[in-house]
Amino acid sequence: MQYPFLFQYKVRPNVSHKDWNTLTAAIATVMVFADSGTLGRCRSARFIARSQWDIVEFMRAMIICPHQVDNFDAALGKVYRQAEFFGIAACFDGWTKHPHT
Repeated sequence: MQYPFLFQYKVRPNVSHKDWNTLTAAIATVMVFADSGTLGRCRSARFIARSQWDIVEFMRAMIICPHQVDNFDAALGKVYRQAEFFGIAACFDGWTKHPHT
């Protein structure tokens, strides 16, 4: 049986990321269907790496309950539906570097 998990990480773009010169960091919200939290966390970390981000800090993990899905905003609802279809999906909410650095 697979369960829907949500993992959040603070990430930064690695040098191969297309926006490496402009982005400082981001919050990665990953939703993944997995047999266990451990497996879900491993899969989410690999997904982040394949998306050309480096994990700076693990922030939180939780099992997603049906009532939470009903209350997701449009962006999280879209990520959840993609995870249902593909097994894993993420959104990266990033911020740019300060122009004087």
